[in-house]
Amino acid sequence: MTLTRVVGKGRTSEMPASELDALRGAYVKCAVDVGTGDARFAYHLASERPDWLVLGLDALDEPLGEIAYRAARKAARGGRPNLVLLRAAIEALPGELARIADEVDVLLPWGALLEGIVRARPHVVGGIAALARPGALVQVTLNGEIWLDSTPARYADLPVPTLEYVAEAIEPEFRRSGIDLGPARYLTAAEAKGLPTTWARRLGHGRSHPRFVHFEGVRRG
Repeated sequence: MTLTRVVGKGRTSEMPASELDALRGAYVKCAVDVGTGDARFAYHLASERPDWLVLGLDALDEPLGEIAYRAARKAARGGRPNLVLLRAAIEALPGELARIADEVDVLLPWGALLEGIVRARPHVVGGIAALARPGALVQVTLNGEIWLDSTPARYADLPVPTLEYVAEAIEPEFRRSGIDLGPARYLTAAEAKGLPTTWARRLGHGRSHPRFVHFEGVRRG
């Protein structure tokens, strides 16, 4: 399957597997941000970890354009040579991404990705697991706030991801996919508001106790 790299606003290019392999070999580790959205979290990771390759994946390429354009600049002007943004859906990952990651992050997912995790759909959870190398850290943070006020119609029948629900409904599918999760917890208000994403600033604004559910685990060999 072809890798489609987002290189700027409205611009994509085909990325040969050999190019990705060369990049992966140039860095000590690799982090993958699944459902990266506007890619601000992926850009943050690339900035904080210059010795890591960071991949941002999203099914839509349009929101990635601004950060892709910035990342392509010279380093002095905000460029991040260790950041690669790819148009890819977790349900149909290119084979080149299998077991590429030492860390997989799913931060405040939306749309089909959120539904797939909350409903523990095997093709979504399995896609997350497929990215991870044995021993890789897998971290998921869900936005529990959409059920507090006016729930979008799309999610009217979606179960609320409480800590108990994660343990009973989500954890077993992750385990079947090869990821051993620890107990879920709610982020503190400071943790939630400190998440480096546009969504976190929006969702946590004005709440003393944002309801962000976090769970993480390790990919078995």
